[in-house]
Amino acid sequence: MKKALCLVLVALMALSSVYIPVFANDNVGYVSYNKGNDSNDGLSDSTPKKSIGAAYGNGVFGIVSNGGTVVVCEKMYFGVSYTWKASAPTTITAVYNGKSYINTSPASNPASGVVKIKSGCTLTVASDLTFDNIILHSESFNETIVVKSGATLTVTDTVITTTNSNNTHFKIIVEKGGKAIINGGTFASITGDGTIVLGGSATVAGGADANGAVGYISYNKGSNSNSGTSDTAPKASLGQMDGIGVVGIVSQGGTVVVCEKMYVGSSFAWCAAGPVTITASYGGKDYKNTSPASNPASGVIKFRPGSTFTVGSSITLDDVILFQEYEQCNIVVSPGATFTVNESVITMSNREWYMNVYVSKGATAIINGGTFSSVSGEGTIKIGPKAKVLQDKPSTETEIEYSSVATAYYVNLSAGNNKNSGKSADKAIKDYTEGLFKRMLIGGTAVICGSSRIGGLGANKEFTFALPMPVTFTSVYDGVDYKNADNCALSFTQGTTFIVSTDVVFDDIILLSDTTANTILVKKGAALTVTDKAILNSKTEDGTHYSIIAEEGSVVILSALARETFKVSGEGTVLTYVDGKSEIFTYYLGENWN
Repeated sequence: MKKALCLVLVALMALSSVYIPVFANDNVGYVSYNKGNDSNDGLSDSTPKKSIGAAYGNGVFGIVSNGGTVVVCEKMYFGVSYTWKASAPTTITAVYNGKSYINTSPASNPASGVVKIKSGCTLTVASDLTFDNIILHSESFNETIVVKSGATLTVTDTVITTTNSNNTHFKIIVEKGGKAIINGGTFASITGDGTIVLGGSATVAGGADANGAVGYISYNKGSNSNSGTSDTAPKASLGQMDGIGVVGIVSQGGTVVVCEKMYVGSSFAWCAAGPVTITASYGGKDYKNTSPASNPASGVIKFRPGSTFTVGSSITLDDVILFQEYEQCNIVVSPGATFTVNESVITMSNREWYMNVYVSKGATAIINGGTFSSVSGEGTIKIGPKAKVLQDKPSTETEIEYSSVATAYYVNLSAGNNKNSGKSADKAIKDYTEGLFKRMLIGGTAVICGSSRIGGLGANKEFTFALPMPVTFTSVYDGVDYKNADNCALSFTQGTTFIVSTDVVFDDIILLSDTTANTILVKKGAALTVTDKAILNSKTEDGTHYSIIAEEGSVVILSALARETFKVSGEGTVLTYVDGKSEIFTYYLGENWN
């Protein structure tokens, strides 16, 4: 990652931190989330607006859409992901015309002069924006500010950053062509390909790494409600990109510090925007503990027995323990990705075999240390003198034939078996986590030749579909049409949220809704397509079908029938699929702007 990370010298810091806000534009709007009303004119603290709104709306942004000053006389609340795009620079402040509205009490939820962002939401800065003399309060662990190309975000040294009891802070991502001048406040991470200028009063809670953010993980002692920016507040799980686990912290690249155990709980695909290093030695601390030999206590990476870890970008293992436990585990390096194992890596196993590494065509594996059962494949393989490879092909301990190229697998819940090859209808696999994901490591075609039901896990009933290459679901393949309304359809268990983190196509298949509250969440950078061959069948009492949520930066392409049938929301781009062609239309999610 080519990042312009500029650390300002002491003399320049002193000058840059003396920021004198220039309210050059006469447009001044007041906002108060709890006490305001959008029917007010918003021109004084006695008649403030309530919401932000849009350039054409009734919120405070309508006053300053051509630049100016927003005076936060109580609270300013971004209740949804929001893009700030004015035609001239804007300043958001809680001190104006000789009056300060700042009240930092109570510490868990400051009363006044404060900007808050709803948990999980993103403020996208698409024009020049300055925070000055105001409180930035984080009450969650996943609020993000993104600075777009051509825009500049300035945080002056008068800004106060506060958190609730979770001790979290905002993340800032500066895209290429964007600029962030951070002269004050504390932030969980400041990363990206844009220009980042840190003043003397600014603090990055997790520290800074040459490639980006630093995230800590501890499977047994961590919590995903933690910030993940120190060994006293580590994340518990990997999660997904922009999610609640440690992967979200280093989604643009960086360092993952394994301060106890990092556990890959199921077959998992990891693809970040920049290089990621996974280590158990950081900041002068070594977290490795190889005892007991049957289950190392700390500084260790473990996989769920029999699972597969797919490397979708540049990932380096350095000074960490890689532990093979029970059933054979596999590491697959995707096309275009690079997997590096440094000499400092310790490989351990409670069996006589170690992990397999399969290198796809177009991928690179640089193995300078450790012991592996096999390192094979069509990609570029470099084995250092301190590395040990026991054999030149995958271990026979695994009964599963897996493929690192896009291929087709047949799925049949009622008649399949996860020990089958999945290469034909009579040898169909049964389900996904233990079946499809142990074979389809890159992408390809899932041929639904019988019933197929996807069930989400955990309190939120989420099922994440994340592979490096597109996946097509169909019931018509190789000249055979398996569609049958009674026994061949794709459905979800009640309450499941199907998270699409890769490109997914539903084509010539029956999509069945026979339970309530089924949602497909399309993540940033992913695309969901429902072609006009897809049959939408609902057996719910009210006749409803799936809900589709398109995150900003995602693409959803729906047939005309799917557009009418599904409940669609979000900030992504939504296209209409008609005979293979698309017609753009846009959804606006958020406040009901008039």
